[in-house]
Amino acid sequence: MAGRRKPAEIPEHIAKPEWSTLLEAVLNVEGSMDDTYRRMYNYSTRNLAYLAMQQCPIEPVATFKGWSAVNRQVQKGSSAFYILRPISIKLDEVDEKTGENKRVQRFKPVKAIFPISMTEGEPLPEIEHPEWSKERALAALAIREVAFESFDGNVQGHSWGRNFAVNPIAKRPQKTMVHELSHIVLGHTVPEAHEDYVRHRGIKEFQAEATAHLVTNELGLLTPEIASVSRAYVQNWLQGQTPSNDDIKGVFRATDEILAAGREPVEQEIAS
Repeated sequence: MAGRRKPAEIPEHIAKPEWSTLLEAVLNVEGSMDDTYRRMYNYSTRNLAYLAMQQCPIEPVATFKGWSAVNRQVQKGSSAFYILRPISIKLDEVDEKTGENKRVQRFKPVKAIFPISMTEGEPLPEIEHPEWSKERALAALAIREVAFESFDGNVQGHSWGRNFAVNPIAKRPQKTMVHELSHIVLGHTVPEAHEDYVRHRGIKEFQAEATAHLVTNELGLLTPEIASVSRAYVQNWLQGQTPSNDDIKGVFRATDEILAAGREPVEQEIAS
């Protein structure tokens, strides 16, 4: 990476030197992307449409073997949905160049796909912290958690308006939840911001992931492995761009807002 990026000055009312240090590491220390975004098989558009035609629930899908790989078991008695698998058909016609029979590709329906609602496994872990509550934060921020609707099991979560959803097989659901909250708090999900988000998506993803990085650190959830993946995620999205001071100050403000929203309000004594 060319040149080291300097961290922005933190607004005085939320001054925390360690936040600046953490953010400098996010921008400059090499990270490593693990299998978070490629654990599940991505099916073709043709097959996704075929599943939808069969009224398969719009949720992560996989084969029996695919679910076993992420420690989920298909429920006994479940009936699979069909998927189109390519097969090679040998023709009677001989290819003059090779001297062998020509082949064409066809597709064969195979009953092999199960949605996650037909499986069993451990539920996603919730954030357990003595001084911070997810429910309190969502209420204070007027944000609603909704069901995840996507066939793609590699998408960890998404957000729009004042709503967010976390994939029920997200590899790091706690960090993903804060990442999606961050998009909302940072103002990325309002309709009028969509064009700006698309044009500057690298910066927006940096802001959301950096905010999640700082929040999870404050909540004691930032392991070295998670930190490494966050660094790789941020640096991959930035592609050498340098966030402005305003971009970084937005991260600090969003971090403070999310943390404050989940904490119990401090009761102040009224002087007599």
